[in-house]
Amino acid sequence: MLKKKIPEEQFLYNFKIEDHIPNDHFLRLVKTNINFDFIYKKVEHLYSHTGQPAVDPVVLIKMLLIGYFYNIKSERQLVKEIQVNLAYRWFINYGMDEKIPDHSTISQTRRRKFKDSKLFEEIFDEILRKCIEKGYVNGETILTDSTFIKANASIGSLKEIPKKIEEYLEELEKNTEKVIKKKPEKKLSNQTHISKTDPESKLADKRSSNFPLGLYYHEHRSIDLSGYITDVYVTPGNVKEHEPYLQRIMRQKLVYQLPIKNLVGDRAYGIPEIYKKTSELGFNLFASPKYEGRKKEGFFERKEFKYLKDQDVYQCPAGEILKKKTYEAHRTRWTYSGKWKTCRACEKRNDCIDTRGKIPRPKTFVRNDIQDLIDEILQKKDSFEWKYYMNRRRVLCEGSYGDAKANHGLGKAKFRGLKSVQEQSLMTAIAQNIKKLIKDLKGKTSLSLKNLKNIVEIQLNIFFSGFCFELKV
Repeated sequence: MLKKKIPEEQFLYNFKIEDHIPNDHFLRLVKTNINFDFIYKKVEHLYSHTGQPAVDPVVLIKMLLIGYFYNIKSERQLVKEIQVNLAYRWFINYGMDEKIPDHSTISQTRRRKFKDSKLFEEIFDEILRKCIEKGYVNGETILTDSTFIKANASIGSLKEIPKKIEEYLEELEKNTEKVIKKKPEKKLSNQTHISKTDPESKLADKRSSNFPLGLYYHEHRSIDLSGYITDVYVTPGNVKEHEPYLQRIMRQKLVYQLPIKNLVGDRAYGIPEIYKKTSELGFNLFASPKYEGRKKEGFFERKEFKYLKDQDVYQCPAGEILKKKTYEAHRTRWTYSGKWKTCRACEKRNDCIDTRGKIPRPKTFVRNDIQDLIDEILQKKDSFEWKYYMNRRRVLCEGSYGDAKANHGLGKAKFRGLKSVQEQSLMTAIAQNIKKLIKDLKGKTSLSLKNLKNIVEIQLNIFFSGFCFELKV
């Protein structure tokens, strides 16, 4: 029988929000397993003891977290979603008849109170410590990578940096000495231009990125072998990957007391300075040299040239000597070169030098001041351990960034300014770590047994790496 639903008005309702939240709902699991009351102590000094009562800071942080959990990019939209979603209301401890804090309250509190504090960093630290206490973070192997975050500013916002009077007069004097037929095109660079809308964002180095021309921030991220994010740090887009690297590694070691042994990175971290300092600090670095020559098909490889330490020369496969020529101070390395007459008369020259160019040159070789240390590290490149860590770095780091950009809005900066983008980066990492923690807790896996299984599997595979199979526990 067809029946039409007619709304019924009731004077009294026996209604409790918690009864309508499923037991396996993500926010219920977060609220059950994580106590955010530690925030009160962190923000106590930011609030006055007199005046009107402020909105509960834990409520504001939870509201922001909901936005990052569910990729709600606008704070206006966030308030609207919380108004109509029972689970969101229950998570922030608001009843059906309570008015949700206005979006301006969130933004003003965040900018006026939280921005200049270390609150978001402290929240990240507390969540990570909880993951460590639960036994999910081992801390022996740290994987590192970086990505660009598009700034909330366009190329059109760039303006020329005003020149000093001395520079202007010098340029004017040069221009009066010669007739300029055509005005040269102005190139955009961080030395000559700055953004009007976001001065702290910078043009990225196009030699090292595949991102389109634009203004960016650079996020540097460290991940434990278990997949938990152990550090995030944002710099302007023109800062290289290796510049803040050691400082951030040491922070993780000191703040969280992590037993760091292995550091894994890509070629961006394979520079002599990093090789030297990580060795001095007692870390095992897994990173290929940034300036390592690429193998060309049909030509001799680097390992086929022998270094004669007593004479400080290289010997090529034909038995000829390459002597020390010039020193590159900025790369701390010497260049070794053979004689052109000898190379031209060599029977193996077609396998040694590239004769396809217009002006073929004798074979040249470079050797860093700490080449012995670099060679010692690179001896591990063919080991299972090296290949395993490189594979895990690619899977975990790229997967973490893919999730952050696709599901948590990290692809573009929500705000302007370095501190605000750092806040966004930290909140994204907090949301990702909480998601993984809840997933692991929900799985009910024996933590000690799980970690032991991973460690035993790695060690056994390293032991049997010389064989043609991999052992699975």
